[in-house]
Amino acid sequence: MGLALGSGGARGAAHVGVLKVLEREGIEVVAVAGSSIGAVVGGAYAAGVPTARIEEEWRKTNLPQLVRTFLPTFPRAGLSSGAELERYLRSVFGDLRIEDMKIPFAAVATDLDTGEAVVIRTGPLVDALRASTAIPGIFRPVRWRGRILVDGGMVEPVPVRPCRELGAEIVIGVDVGPRPAPTTPERRGLWDELEERLRALEERPWVPASLLEFLETRLERPRERPLPGLFSLLNQSALILLQQVTELKLRLWPPDVLVRPEFPRREGGYIRGYLNAEENIAAGERAMEAALPELYAVAGAEGR
Repeated sequence: MGLALGSGGARGAAHVGVLKVLEREGIEVVAVAGSSIGAVVGGAYAAGVPTARIEEEWRKTNLPQLVRTFLPTFPRAGLSSGAELERYLRSVFGDLRIEDMKIPFAAVATDLDTGEAVVIRTGPLVDALRASTAIPGIFRPVRWRGRILVDGGMVEPVPVRPCRELGAEIVIGVDVGPRPAPTTPERRGLWDELEERLRALEERPWVPASLLEFLETRLERPRERPLPGLFSLLNQSALILLQQVTELKLRLWPPDVLVRPEFPRREGGYIRGYLNAEENIAAGERAMEAALPELYAVAGAEGR
């Protein structure tokens, strides 16, 4: 069984939930390909790090640790140099090389000059993971064999093709990417309450009809949603583009089983998502458990 673990930032904790279910079911993983956070989780698993340890690392993530990881150092090519992230990865993996890992593994990055996917299957694991997670504008790009590499999720949000190239006959694709959602809420509040009260007043005979008519005609209730702010507009545009890339890639290289966890919608932004690992892990477990019948059906068909 091959795993194609997708990009998605804090939602990547759901990959741990997927791994927990596969282990519980005794399903052997023979190849792993990952993009961005999917490369980190998948790389750890392929390197032989126990799933329980990977889960523990997610659960113990705290705000000071995140601040250090994303601490702005304002290098010319990104807000953060990524040095803290690299130190953490090196503390876990040391000098391990990809070709020496227990399970065949590939990390996907993006060539900033050409826009093509770069599938890294050899060399130091830490270097590959840093390249695959180099979010443009956040982390400084990584130099690798004459190329300038950034986050692999830009071109391979769910790296099914690289996973098949590793020799996997059946591939489970795990898509944890964020989806576009309404940027501004429907207009509610004072005007809604006033309208409800007006409706209630109509049923009371002691209220003059002329007063009700006056209130309804003079108080115009704004019904249009407010426009989003600049950050919301840019973020939503990026999500729309990423969604289109994901759908096109999955049509070109469909997995045998596609797992898409359902995440709770929460406020608080990018950092807060990392502080809710438990919910995201559970979302991955639920999604993988729901996909088991399909997986067994595919495996049975392959075995005949």
